[in-house]
Amino acid sequence: MAIRLHGFLNSSKRYFQVESQPHHITGIFKRIMHSQSLYRCEFTDVHSAYYEDEADGTITFYQANQDKNSQPGIWTYLVYECLESEEKVFSDTVIDTSISHLLVLLAGQKLPQVTVNICEYLNYKNYDCEYLDVQLPSELNNQTGREIAHLLLEEMKAFKASSIFKEDIGKKYQQAVLEGFMQAAREILAKNGTAKDFETAQYDVLNKIPIDDVANLIIAYNDYRIWQAALPSKSKAVEFAFKTALNLICQIK
Repeated sequence: MAIRLHGFLNSSKRYFQVESQPHHITGIFKRIMHSQSLYRCEFTDVHSAYYEDEADGTITFYQANQDKNSQPGIWTYLVYECLESEEKVFSDTVIDTSISHLLVLLAGQKLPQVTVNICEYLNYKNYDCEYLDVQLPSELNNQTGREIAHLLLEEMKAFKASSIFKEDIGKKYQQAVLEGFMQAAREILAKNGTAKDFETAQYDVLNKIPIDDVANLIIAYNDYRIWQAALPSKSKAVEFAFKTALNLICQIK
């Protein structure tokens, strides 16, 4: 039997309420902004919206006050499939459902997002931080931690910018590089090393990763624009791949 939850009809689902995280709130904020743009209306005209996050299996609802006795709110739930007629909502009255964080976004400010590790920090910075003030974990939020995080972010940006690394061979190289760099970063931060130590470790990682396949892919593209777009690069991994390709070309000639 279908159930109505915050203005929306749902079936074959069970909902377990969890605390709304900053990325849930920014997600619902984007949906509200989209509705405002689509219907050319004000925030107060949007009575309900929802945002699904496939990555963590949640759905977040916004619902405006329905009458004088109700308050607007934001509710986030973990969602699980269930048989029809077994639908149920498991609420937690302790969880704060106020829209205070949403009002912060509406005022043009960002929400603070303290990450649990450097990997989560980079994922936020690389993909979804338009409305978030993404911060390193407290134990890494120092000069060395910030410098290493910046170097890693430059690597990710460079990979993202080149079509070479959207190919299967390029993706495999990218994955191997980033995994190696992440491991090196963790080890250096654990022993209170420096950013210079990390840069040295980056070259050690690159020298251990098979490079010929991606270098041959660069050559096979046979397009000078690929080189122009990629070089010079702040990424050691991208420069290493293209320099290897250049060395192979010189050997052929």
